[in-house]
Order: sequence, then C-alpha cells, then structure tokens
Amino acid sequence: MGEKRAYKPRKPGGGRKKLKPEFDAGKNLKEQMESAVAFYDSEMSLQAIADELGLNPIKVRNDVV
Repeated sequence: MGEKRAYKPRKPGGGRKKLKPEFDAGKNLKEQMESAVAFYDSEMSLQAIADELGLNPIKVRNDVV
C-alpha cells in the first residue's frame, strides 16, 4: 500500500462563483409589483398590463391582488 496524504482543509470562500452577482430577485420583483400597481391604478386591464410589462397575466393578477 502507498502512503496516505495528510488532510488539507479547503479555503473559505471557495466554490462556484455567481454568474450575475449584481442580480437581486427581490428588488426585481418589487419593481415589477410597483409598476403593475401603477398601471392598475390608471384603470388598465390585467391583460393590457401583462402585455405592457411582458409578463404572464396570472403573475400580474397575483402581484396586484
């Protein structure tokens, strides 16, 4: 048998790097909600809001209601 190598601990902060470190899902969702509510307050239909924002109408309904 061969000699065993000594245990070498990993460095902290290693691992996979983020592809988009500036991406913040919470901030994006908040911006979508604010714009959807603004459109809804201006008497637009949910379908028109969805088309304007490029979102699914069901998602717009969930954000507004």
